[in-house]
Amino acid sequence: MSPLAMLVTLLASLLYVAKVHAKCECGYVVKNQGLFTDAFEADFFHQGNIGNDASWDVSDYTKTNYPFNMKYEKNNVISNPMPGSSGDPGLQLIVRGPTPDGSPVKTAELSTKRTDMFYGSYRAAIKYTRESGTCGSMFWRKDDTHEIDFELLSSQDTASAPTNRINLVLHSTGPSGFETPSIPFHPSDGFHEYRFDWSPGRVSYYVDGQHMKDLTEGVPDIPGPLVFNHWSNGDEHWTHGPPANDAYMTIGYVKTYFNTSSQTGQKNSQCVDPTAKDAVCEVPDQSGPVTPGQDTTFLATNKPIVQSKSVPTPGKPASTSGNHNVSPDATCGASGDG
Repeated sequence: MSPLAMLVTLLASLLYVAKVHAKCECGYVVKNQGLFTDAFEADFFHQGNIGNDASWDVSDYTKTNYPFNMKYEKNNVISNPMPGSSGDPGLQLIVRGPTPDGSPVKTAELSTKRTDMFYGSYRAAIKYTRESGTCGSMFWRKDDTHEIDFELLSSQDTASAPTNRINLVLHSTGPSGFETPSIPFHPSDGFHEYRFDWSPGRVSYYVDGQHMKDLTEGVPDIPGPLVFNHWSNGDEHWTHGPPANDAYMTIGYVKTYFNTSSQTGQKNSQCVDPTAKDAVCEVPDQSGPVTPGQDTTFLATNKPIVQSKSVPTPGKPASTSGNHNVSPDATCGASGDG
């Protein structure tokens, strides 16, 4: 083959490669929310040792509180993947019990190392504990005055209760949002998907795909990380407890689709053709309880592992991950830590 023919062949190959489209390269569409550029997913039903996962920070610190101090420990965050899991499969966040007088309550917490997570849709499959005396939380948090909370108090999940309640909280410097809608099931009976969709001036909460409430006061307007924790400080007005026995909160999966700026729906620099097949991915809504081991859609990867995918916007570098530790003075709802 002549040099000219070889050059023509090479240029044709490069042109073909340039036209190949990556799945979801132009973003993720959430119903009633719009287009988001980034995705972060974790399949804890199947993922192994959380200690080997560079996407998360597992907390290890002591927090002064009343009437009990709390000690977040890494060995209270345990991977229990399928198959072969003992008990509920997933990532277990454990509050140890009982707690001797004068000792801190041993608690659990982890957060994304990404701290650039902004407007978007945040979802997790969680089974909460029936052991009374803990607070289990899924929340986005920048600081004490920028926080979006999904919280369940195990003291409210009693077998005799006709309905159970979930605590929806926004923290801000001014008026803050707080609602306690009822849910038609026991959060400790199985896995359910808890979700909040965050947009300018509004946070919409969902359970198993069903809309629960919108909060519009105290909505954050800056980026931050996603956090999960399970804790107790013995406060009789909030967590009660501490629990008499080990209490388990188990996370099955995490799915997030978000922007890293306030610009919703910008065209991405890696988006070759938004009309191409699978260039824009529609995020499916969960419908009903979550069954461990049942197929669930992960868009950022075709494998059941943690995966973060960022599609940079024009004039702005790709999203980066950085070290992050949840501030020891975090708060959970009306009182506590979260």
